[in-house]
Amino acid sequence: MKFSSMQISRAFSLIVYLIIPFIANAQEEQVSLQFVSFPITADPKPIELITGEGKTIEVELPSNSLSPAYKVPKLQSWILGKTVIGKDEKPSFKIYGQINAASAASQLVLVVRKGIADEDGYDLVCFENNASGFSGGKYIFLNATKVDVAGKLGDLKFALKPKKHTLLAPKPSEEKNDRNYLYTTLYYRKGDEATPFYTSTWRFSEKARTMVFLYHEPHNQRIRIHTIRDYLP
Repeated sequence: MKFSSMQISRAFSLIVYLIIPFIANAQEEQVSLQFVSFPITADPKPIELITGEGKTIEVELPSNSLSPAYKVPKLQSWILGKTVIGKDEKPSFKIYGQINAASAASQLVLVVRKGIADEDGYDLVCFENNASGFSGGKYIFLNATKVDVAGKLGDLKFALKPKKHTLLAPKPSEEKNDRNYLYTTLYYRKGDEATPFYTSTWRFSEKARTMVFLYHEPHNQRIRIHTIRDYLP
């Protein structure tokens, strides 16, 4: 059966019409992924992120700032670890931590180390890196201590068990000279009482988002605070 040039042209147009949406969808199935880690590490080593079957990339896990944004395929879960060579000289992937991915096009993964070495494993927390998730004017609190903690952040109150976290969007407590401030008080549980251990006034900005890590000082077990502030464009 012979086809006319018009039929061939129509068939080709139909194929292109059907293929273009698939190409567009493939391009859309990319997400922007960033990382931040805790406890504080002077020289955190890069780690591997699984990006597909048999595929990994190296990602940075800074502890004093957010990592660069990595464009990766959209997956159901984020898995961090290391490729190792077994006795049979075949590569395998050793998982240090994994978490279900969020649905947003931009995501932030908080990496909490379980021990001194990466091999001790990670606890991961995944946030949407957008206006409805971890956006400007919001605060992430992570309780890495062994006691219950609580706090007042502007107009909000919160309480956290050990190894728990919360995302807060407080309102400023005060405006002065065109600057906004948050009155902040933190407590830890001692018996049946809440004992204050930190009081301060923080600068508040709608363009800044802040991570607050509560942890025990290794030498004297006092509760310390490590904060990371990230300014949005």
